[in-house]
Amino acid sequence: MALEANKKTLTWDEVYNAWTSFHAYTPEWMERLGNKMYSFKNGEMYEHDANEERGSFYGTSYGCSVTFSSNQEPSTVKMFKNLSLETNSSSWYADIDSELESGLIGDSSSYKFEDKEGIKYAYIRRNETDKLDFNKLSILGIGNLQSSPGSNQYTFSGYIPNQVSKSGTDNQGGDELYFNDGSSKLIGVIQEITDKTITTVASANVPATNDFCFVVKNASAESYGVRGYHAKITLTNMSTSFVELFSANTEVFKSNM
Repeated sequence: MALEANKKTLTWDEVYNAWTSFHAYTPEWMERLGNKMYSFKNGEMYEHDANEERGSFYGTSYGCSVTFSSNQEPSTVKMFKNLSLETNSSSWYADIDSELESGLIGDSSSYKFEDKEGIKYAYIRRNETDKLDFNKLSILGIGNLQSSPGSNQYTFSGYIPNQVSKSGTDNQGGDELYFNDGSSKLIGVIQEITDKTITTVASANVPATNDFCFVVKNASAESYGVRGYHAKITLTNMSTSFVELFSANTEVFKSNM
C-alpha cells in the first residue's frame, strides 16, 4: 500500500495481522509470488532481495531508521549522556529529542560512533540551534571588554577561564566569542588565548569598549548530553550493506539543574 501524499509505503504482516513497517520508497504496486516479492515503478518490474545491496530501491538509497524512547523514571529530570549500540555497523547517526532539549550524534565528523570492545559508543552532542541557551553550562561569561590592542584581539580585566578552547590550524573546532550590546552578536571563532587576551578569526561584528563578552563552547565538540524526562531516539543508517542492530543503551543520571 503506497501513501503518495506522505511519500511512504505501509506494509501489512499477515502472520501478526498488523501494519508493521513504513518504507521511504513508493512503488506503483507490490505483489508476492511464492516466496518472492515484486514491485513496479515507472512501469518496470523489480524483484526484492535479489542481491546483497540493502536500502536501495529504484536507483535511490534510502537507508533505514528505528525510533524508540528511553523513559525510565518518567517523573524525574535526567541527563542522557551517551549511546552504546550492539551492532555490526559504525555508520549509525542519531537524533535525540526530549521535552527540554535536543542533541545528536553525527556520522560525518570525528564525533561519531566508535568501536570500544565490540560496542559502538558515542557521546551525545548539542545541536547548533540552541547554543545561545543561557540556561546551559556551555556559556561562559568573560567580562566587559577593556581594549583591543591589535587586529581581532580583545583584552579583559580578568584572566580567561581554563575551560575556553581555541581552534586548530584549520580554524575549526574552537569556541566562539560573542558580545552583547542589546543583542548577542558573534565576534568570531577563538584562534589564540593568552592570560587576559583572546584573538579571534576575522568577523563583521566588532565590540566596543565596555561591551559585555561571553564564550559559547563548541557545540559539536562538547559532550553535554540531553536533559529531559524522557528521550526520543532515532537511529539512522545509510549503509547499503547488511546491518544488524541488537540493542541500544544510554547512560543516564539525575539532573542537578
